Amino acid sequence: MQLLSPKPVWINNNQSLDDYCQRWSTLDAIALDTEFVRTDTFYPRPGLIQVGTGPDVFLIDPLAIDQWQPLARLFADRSVIKVLHACSEDLEVFKLLTDTVPGPLFDTQLAAAFANLGFSLGYQALLKQVLDIDLPKDETRSDWCQRPLSEAQVRYASLDVAHLPAIYQHLHQLLATTPKQAWLEDECLAMTLNVLPFDPENAWKDVKRGWQLWPQQLAVLKALCHFREVAARSLDVPRNRVIPKGSLWPLARFQPKAMGALREIPEIRPGIIRNHGEQILDIIRSASQVPEAQRPEKLPPPLPKNVRNCGKQIKTLMSQLAVELELPLALLMPGKLTTALLRSWLDHGCFMLPDTLAGWRRDFIATPLIQQLNQLSQQEKGL
Repeated sequence: MQLLSPKPVWINNNQSLDDYCQRWSTLDAIALDTEFVRTDTFYPRPGLIQVGTGPDVFLIDPLAIDQWQPLARLFADRSVIKVLHACSEDLEVFKLLTDTVPGPLFDTQLAAAFANLGFSLGYQALLKQVLDIDLPKDETRSDWCQRPLSEAQVRYASLDVAHLPAIYQHLHQLLATTPKQAWLEDECLAMTLNVLPFDPENAWKDVKRGWQLWPQQLAVLKALCHFREVAARSLDVPRNRVIPKGSLWPLARFQPKAMGALREIPEIRPGIIRNHGEQILDIIRSASQVPEAQRPEKLPPPLPKNVRNCGKQIKTLMSQLAVELELPLALLMPGKLTTALLRSWLDHGCFMLPDTLAGWRRDFIATPLIQQLNQLSQQEKGL
């Protein structure tokens, strides 16, 4: 198949968007993509929205439109499948513009993984593998909020959706009569339910070396991470403009009490001290005095070396299952799940599924795995 040369239709006013959304609502599927800028902001700044219908490509100018209800209605229309590729950031853009996300969703990167074509395939690689088309990718770092866009930008953006409908048809045919189709639907639905939901209350749990801190220090860490997350969103700046990631642990560990001491913390730049220094010191003072009963519990340390063999056992069983199911190993079990299983074995003497695990992985992957692991564990105890 040859690379298309689409001549896009521009949609740059509210009435045109409404008209075309009504037309697209009669289709079985549409392809979607976005271009945005996210260098100095917390939220992505939309620069362009692309829609592909197979024969035609449409470019929606978000700088010229302020009424997004027609697109929101289209996104909520369950009769039209929305086809995207590796769409987590695209979903953020749509959520910010329309206060909704497209559904039902068909992510071609996920679909390719379920079809065992490769895990986390880029659009270029997928296009080459499925349609034998070579796609140039030379505008990824463009300023998509500039106007007018260059001819190269317009061509690049158009090609990102021009072939997506054909890729969708190919992948849909591969999966339609298999259980993997339902698994893909579960995975895509989960993606749409987790767009910008991050709870600032939990931000502290992802800080490296947090397990080395005591509850009093964790109370400070939790308060600092909460402030960092809320301030970054409120000011629409990257998190590191509020408190650098590498400064969080030292701030909680050493708890500076004055500006001079704050300057000794790694990665704290003068601009951050000028803009947020007093707030940071106030947060440390207040959180350091949180009553003992309200402090977070000490985090568990990294898994000990004596569970490595058990970890290898899990990987072996999962590799066998991946071969049987014809699925990439990385798709079956995220790394955090292995850690949770090993932690349950250390804490309880048997393997238990984490409560957060749901959907197809719990029913078809993890439950049989748990049974095998516990059987093997019992056999070893009996030796």
